Amino acid sequence: MHLTNDQLNEYLDGQTDDRARIQTHLDSCDDCAARLATLQTLFAELDSLPDLALTTPLAARVLLNLERTPRLPRWLTLTSLLQTAAAVVAIIVAAPLVLDYLPTVQAPTWTDTLAQIQIQWLTWIDALAAIQAPTMPEIPALGISSLSASLVMACAFVLWLFGNRALLRNRL
Repeated sequence: MHLTNDQLNEYLDGQTDDRARIQTHLDSCDDCAARLATLQTLFAELDSLPDLALTTPLAARVLLNLERTPRLPRWLTLTSLLQTAAAVVAIIVAAPLVLDYLPTVQAPTWTDTLAQIQIQWLTWIDALAAIQAPTMPEIPALGISSLSASLVMACAFVLWLFGNRALLRNRL
């Protein structure tokens, strides 16, 4: 088994703990000894090259880029805040609807909960098979049907998507 280039480099740098084992291998393996000699010659030639000064100072540019912290544009920050507020409002409005459709769980065990979910799922599948849309309850606080509220929210969501697409296409 021959030595790897990493092992030879570590041997040359004096950074290996297996120096005795590597030396024993080098004494018995002509291929690895030749590779080591080639590496020694290469490093000697590299060390003999003169140091050249850069014509363009790059350190200032690199440090300037590292010191800058990227910031989001103000319009994007405001847009994300408005979207967060709209999502909170949507959750608050949708909470009563979700609570109406969730099964009532009397025992907090996983098996009872999964059984209730399965029963609810089968009920929905049967309703869809009979092409009967479930009736939507009214939202008592607003006095409008939840179907109307759902349609308004869906339209607002579509407008939001197209608005974001237009903003991002023009800005980026």
